[in-house]
Amino acid sequence: MITRRELRLQREAAERAAREQADGARYAGPHYAGPDSDVPDRTGTGAVGSGIADPDGAGIPADHGVADPGRPSIPAGRDHTQPPDVSDSAASRRRTGMPSTGRPGYGARGGSAPAETATSADLRGFHLLLLDDEVEVSDVLALIHNKLPDLQPRLDEHGQMRLSRHSRLSIGVDLEPADVAALDVPDWARHAVVIDCPRDRQPTPPPDWHADADGLHEAFPAGMPDREEERMLSLFLSIASRLHTGLRLADEVDLPTRVIIPDPDAKVDLYLYSPYWLEPAVALEFVRRHAPHAFQQALPTPDEDVLAQASIDDPLFDPSAPVVLDGYALLVPLGDIAESAGSLEIRVMEAEWVPPIIAAHSDAPQIEYHVHWMDTESRRYRPDQSRRFRRMRGEVARLTDAIGAELLVGCDGIGLDENGFLVTSRQLRE
Repeated sequence: MITRRELRLQREAAERAAREQADGARYAGPHYAGPDSDVPDRTGTGAVGSGIADPDGAGIPADHGVADPGRPSIPAGRDHTQPPDVSDSAASRRRTGMPSTGRPGYGARGGSAPAETATSADLRGFHLLLLDDEVEVSDVLALIHNKLPDLQPRLDEHGQMRLSRHSRLSIGVDLEPADVAALDVPDWARHAVVIDCPRDRQPTPPPDWHADADGLHEAFPAGMPDREEERMLSLFLSIASRLHTGLRLADEVDLPTRVIIPDPDAKVDLYLYSPYWLEPAVALEFVRRHAPHAFQQALPTPDEDVLAQASIDDPLFDPSAPVVLDGYALLVPLGDIAESAGSLEIRVMEAEWVPPIIAAHSDAPQIEYHVHWMDTESRRYRPDQSRRFRRMRGEVARLTDAIGAELLVGCDGIGLDENGFLVTSRQLRE
């Protein structure tokens, strides 16, 4: 059976091939290696064109009036009725290895800007979660409830949901083709969920060495999101990653249109929480069902000086008593996948912090089983991954999910993916 992800990948590959053929003469410079080369995919994120709105860039406390029934459900508090100015120069393609909107060169090279629509004018000043025709707003609300379980996953009578004291979500609006063109978002976008939050920025640009897989350092060259805005963007980027969709950032002065489509496969780790402790030999048996060469890392042996100091600190300390483990680690070398694949480490310990969704279901102390991937070059969170690296990452992810499913059933626990969303053993086995 073809999964939704495979259909999307096929569609994106076909669209990318068509664009590369049509725009090859324009963009095929001396370093162009063709669509099938084993170099990082640099086809861009769709962050092309430019538009300017909300020129002060500051967060404005939202009013709570009822939206005009003839307009999209958008939080009040800003004037978005005036068409934005259009820059004379096009933005360069952003290098995240994700599909573009299909209109490279818009805003320059003689192209004309698409006509503004009433909907696009209203939306420009807000961050937008883009949904395709297979995702419902209810899916978004369910994922928000995973991260913020104290919030009820439903909209109020105005089609809005308060996320925090200063931020809220609106049901948004369906996007017509003219809206998609005016907002310069990918062609698959069918609906925009509106995120109304303050504009909190760090006072200095991100350092040259800073990079993240989502490309936020390129989207915010003057200063990264901070405080409330950082929390909201982190939440909705993780949702976009889980749903295989994207995020359009609010327009700002001197910045092009910015559409971020997170790599949905970038997060590999799993976190399993259970009130039950699995002894190392038992956990190792589960892991070896999929990785026969797994082993337990050696435990450090305290030397005589440490034992002597412990006796001084605690008169009741008995150095001859058996050691009681409060944590251990299992290691799975991944050299059979690739030399640079590194290893998987299953870290087992009592959880010092429990995610809210776990705490909402149990007040018992939790044991955390963290299935953690460590590639040899620490490249997994960098942007611009090569096709070879993505293939290797896919194999590691499949092994991680298989091991995670065994442990999840074995410890009778609750599983979270690396974005913090609930996963079941059945989902992991699929």
